[in-house]
Amino acid sequence: MELPRCWNCNHQFVWKDLCFRIKPCPSCGESQYLTKGSRNKALLFTPICSIFIVAMIILDINNIITACITGVLLLAIYTICPFIYQFTDREQPFI
Repeated sequence: MELPRCWNCNHQFVWKDLCFRIKPCPSCGESQYLTKGSRNKALLFTPICSIFIVAMIILDINNIITACITGVLLLAIYTICPFIYQFTDREQPFI
């Protein structure tokens, strides 16, 4: 897996720059917008996490264990998401 590149100058981003917020390109300063496909891939994590949390509640797993597993899932999402991003020059609609 490779980190995304700027749509304008092909500069490869660093993971820490993309982890919590998408920033303009440090090389050329152009704004970066997620493509429709990469935004949809990132949204796939939401139902997966929700299913795990609901399953743990239904199975009556201890609240501390549920919180720890939820924290690990969120950490995994923030770690993986920058690798699935792709950028374009304009904002695309969800549909």
